[in-house]
Amino acid sequence: MAIIYLNNKKFVYSVAKKPIYSLRLKLKTANSFVISCPQLTPSFVINQFIKKNQDWIITHSKKVPIKKNLKNLKKLSILDQTFELIYVHTQRDSIIVSAQENKIYANISKDTNKHISLVLEKKLRPLALSLINKELIFLKNKYKFDFNQVTVRNQSSRFGSCSSRSNLNFNWQIIFFPMDKFRHILLHELNHLKIKNHSSVFWNQLAIYDPNCKSNNLWLKKEGTKYFLF
Repeated sequence: MAIIYLNNKKFVYSVAKKPIYSLRLKLKTANSFVISCPQLTPSFVINQFIKKNQDWIITHSKKVPIKKNLKNLKKLSILDQTFELIYVHTQRDSIIVSAQENKIYANISKDTNKHISLVLEKKLRPLALSLINKELIFLKNKYKFDFNQVTVRNQSSRFGSCSSRSNLNFNWQIIFFPMDKFRHILLHELNHLKIKNHSSVFWNQLAIYDPNCKSNNLWLKKEGTKYFLF
């Protein structure tokens, strides 16, 4: 681990030398990142790479969400429906979502933040895929979209993406967003099925699907990652 100051802000970083051909940078937290580089990359080249990308590091580090203390989390909002989060210490891990009671029972064997996050993600990610698929089918029928595979992942800053093969990928934690922001993300990627860039044509078309496109997009930039659990 090494320490570097970028615009008077302290960062901790590590270097991972791998069988790759170019340098890569990945933010881990708001104050740390990892540099992946070819095996024989000298230190001065790594330092130059960091300096070259310091504006990007500083800008995007502000978007990295602060990790929440999940043990103290009492409520969880899923697409505008607020659930009481109840932790129960058991030998086996499980999550029970009761829409009727507006409660989520988290049965956990360990009460560490890391373990709770693993259990919540493992159990809630399938729910996220189900909710995303349900809304996508609705939007597909309403606006005549045509897509292929849908997957969900856990990414630090991206909300979604659309591949050249018309496959859609979403950060599963967007289910913690308000419904209109959630739908905006889906419409954004669906719109990329027809318009691959972010030209004025793209934004004009998206505004037809989502009249509050500008305000929703601004909200996502400023507030989006704050709603991530981890």
